[in-house]
Amino acid sequence: MSRKTEDLFNRYAAGEINFSGISLDGKDLSGVNLSGADLSNSGLSEAYLEEANLEGANLCNAHLGQACLVKANLRNADLSGTNLGFSYLSQTDLTNAKLVNAYLGAADMIGTNLTGSDLTGADLEGAYMEQCVYSNTIIIMPDGSIGNS
Repeated sequence: MSRKTEDLFNRYAAGEINFSGISLDGKDLSGVNLSGADLSNSGLSEAYLEEANLEGANLCNAHLGQACLVKANLRNADLSGTNLGFSYLSQTDLTNAKLVNAYLGAADMIGTNLTGSDLTGADLEGAYMEQCVYSNTIIIMPDGSIGNS
């Protein structure tokens, strides 16, 4: 584990939640618990967040391109404006997540739970969304057309 990652975990364990703008590109954060953390404007491209608990986290405008979020918990997370292009979101729980104007181009979303999520203005072009769970999901495409939910 890198010194930067260890420092993040120690600060979170001490009760700090504001990590806005932190750079963790390519870091292995698999299984980490950062629920409720502010990771807005952070660099998490190519990060490994498999089975991470990011419930209620603020990830607005974060860069998560090519990140591995397989089986991660992102319930009630705010991912507005976040770049999730080419990321791996298979079996990820995005229940009640806010993905307004998020970029999900070519994301792998097999079996992703999108129940109650808001995808207004999200760019889903090329996203692979087989077997996703939709219930009360808001999908208004960037061109104003309404997707199926």
